[in-house]
Amino acid sequence: MTVTSTDLRDVGTLISCALRPKLRPAADTSYRQLLARYRTEVEFRTATGFVLDGMDLVVLSDAADLGLILGPRRESLFAARLADVPNVAGVEQRLLVGLITAGVAAYAYPTADAFDDDRVRYVRVEDLERFLRETCEHLKREADAPLDDEGLEEAWRVYERMPAVRRAEKGRTTGRLSPACTTYWVGNVLQWLTEQGLARLAERQGPDTYHLLERFRVQVREMSGHEAYKLLADARSRDSGLDATLPPVPPVDPDDVIDLSDTSNTDTAGTYDGMTP
Repeated sequence: MTVTSTDLRDVGTLISCALRPKLRPAADTSYRQLLARYRTEVEFRTATGFVLDGMDLVVLSDAADLGLILGPRRESLFAARLADVPNVAGVEQRLLVGLITAGVAAYAYPTADAFDDDRVRYVRVEDLERFLRETCEHLKREADAPLDDEGLEEAWRVYERMPAVRRAEKGRTTGRLSPACTTYWVGNVLQWLTEQGLARLAERQGPDTYHLLERFRVQVREMSGHEAYKLLADARSRDSGLDATLPPVPPVDPDDVIDLSDTSNTDTAGTYDGMTP
């Protein structure tokens, strides 16, 4: 195999592009060309694989439209940490974020086979919070049978103890959701996924509604073997909530509602030129 210094520089550029989750090949000519080389040139692909192996990264997908999707090994410098989510400082907060992240995957992809289905998945903050709360309340009722995973056991207990909604009562954040409630953390995780290029706000379906991107499906496919996912996916199979493949119905704007019972502003449509019909 003959790899030139220029080839190695191009390998570095390709990996640099892949590490920018919101960058798409269609929007960057250099990225598109280097991805094409990776997909068609054996030597270039092999060289890229060696470099990625040294970085503890693996290729999850090389689809032409999505770009090179990379996944870190557990020990990799590039592995996502729960502490990377904004405002996560303590152990309980990390437990919440881990549970909610697994909850997003289970809510959207409730079976391992669902990861092979590329339909768009929608997640609304309110619906995900309800699903997680009902699951945690069920676990509380079944508390006589503790889970094998101590971290998961502690996580659902933290979630169940926290109120669904609490708003700040003083200071500059008065009226806003407080970090002392689970709805805040559900929204925080979905916003973080958006910043990572894994989700997007679906404004047409109403506020606090997100649709998960293809990158999310590819990256969390391996989560199907994790204990938290399996527990939540089992709960989702019995959940009567919305099908995540169907876009939620947007809420009705009160300003768009016409009160037909209000006759104060009616005109004389019932007469013709002042004459009785």
